[in-house]
Amino acid sequence: MHRLIRRPKSVERDLDILSSIDTKGLISRRELMRRSALFGAAATLSTFGGVLSAAGQEGGGKVTVGLDSGAFTPILKTFAPEFKAATGIEVEFASYPLGNMYDQNLLALRQGTARFDVFDFWPNFVGDFGPFLTPLEEVGTLDELNFNDIAKPFQQLNIYENKIVGVMIDGDMFINTYRTDLFENAEEQAAFKGKYGYDLAPPKGYKEYRDTAEFFTRPDQNIYGLVEVTSFFVYAFFINQLVQLGSEKGVRYGELFDAEMKPQLVNEIGEEALRRYAELTAFMPKDLAQAMPWDVGRQIFFDGRVAQANWWTDMPKGAADPKISKVAGKIKCARSFGDVTVLPYGRAVGIAGNSKNKEGAFKAIAWMQQSAQANRWVAETFEQSLMDPWRNSMFDDPKSTFPLQSESGFADNFASVSKELLASPKAYLDISIPGTNRYLASIMQHVPRAVTGQATPKEALEAMTAEFEETTETYGRDRQIAHYEEYRQRMIKQGYWS
Repeated sequence: MHRLIRRPKSVERDLDILSSIDTKGLISRRELMRRSALFGAAATLSTFGGVLSAAGQEGGGKVTVGLDSGAFTPILKTFAPEFKAATGIEVEFASYPLGNMYDQNLLALRQGTARFDVFDFWPNFVGDFGPFLTPLEEVGTLDELNFNDIAKPFQQLNIYENKIVGVMIDGDMFINTYRTDLFENAEEQAAFKGKYGYDLAPPKGYKEYRDTAEFFTRPDQNIYGLVEVTSFFVYAFFINQLVQLGSEKGVRYGELFDAEMKPQLVNEIGEEALRRYAELTAFMPKDLAQAMPWDVGRQIFFDGRVAQANWWTDMPKGAADPKISKVAGKIKCARSFGDVTVLPYGRAVGIAGNSKNKEGAFKAIAWMQQSAQANRWVAETFEQSLMDPWRNSMFDDPKSTFPLQSESGFADNFASVSKELLASPKAYLDISIPGTNRYLASIMQHVPRAVTGQATPKEALEAMTAEFEETTETYGRDRQIAHYEEYRQRMIKQGYWS
């Protein structure tokens, strides 16, 4: 005999309203009720409540949104009708390759006619994009963007000359995703303690990170101790070593330049950070270690070949999805090693200064930032969206943000660790000064040379320093000093460098 579960009256009311909504063809009734079952009737109703009033209205002018292909375009195109329903504004999505994000967007911003009204970008490009972006508070208010709900570190990004020119739509930070079938196995724990003299656990510092990686590296079993990127996104992983080591030494971690924009790389900390980074490649598949791409690194973790990944937050999101991951149900999250929360990349959206529809663009961004919509985009499957959480409400209600992983307890685990990381008194914000793309390109060119043995750590750092100096002179030292000082003061004001 099956016992029927009686729904609360409020839920019955919301379901009745949803079932009676005339969607004007904007979305199928089956999809509407599917979302109700997945995200809850109240959340779905809050999204579609404006359909009756907005669907019959004239549009407020088309808004063109540019997004890098592969990350968000599929899911946001799915939601395009909802933008129209809620705002009365037609939205057209255009995509560009991830690798061309910088060049295509900067070119489009400099043109007389906007290619995009709204577009996504990495916050570390703000130094170059800033002069061509519209300060958001010139068009609307931060309250309309639900800005206070954004986690504190993410609020400090996308600032140009002390004006907010973008708002996050993807909250990347480093987090450790580890295999519970390995780390919590009694035999493995006993063997580890016998070899290293302390208990096996997710690493809190570099020594533990290295030791656990060495312990689980078993090429004969096709198992490796860790995975890090050693190709295009190598910058983020080297910076992580640099800032964690700087924090260990009690200095202003990650301060790449001094007050006169002289690079601070060729020193004991820089050389040790690069040696550590190169050392870790011994604990990855040999055929990939010297040029590990980000997408391949993620996939070999999903395939069950890696014990742990100190990686962006999309790693646990994908690893928890049984459709694409062989280790789903066998993972947990922990703080990344070291005591600094590192927030590399992520994505923001801003309004082009040459847009002819800034009001419509702001309305579209504001709608995207409301919790009901934002949570649903993060909650979609890994195949549909790579969005990572960036709002406090997403972590406060993990079962809504990660409905597919709520029953296993993974959603609560991921949320609690993320909140701890975001509340840390130490965080590293990417620099976002003019020429950042060139500074990062130097890191991405010369770090792999040290990893592959083509240069010593000192030689690689000296080459970076020379190119950093060239970039600074190209953009103008006085100008760079002013922009870097703004960044320095932001770090100091937030207490991250105290």
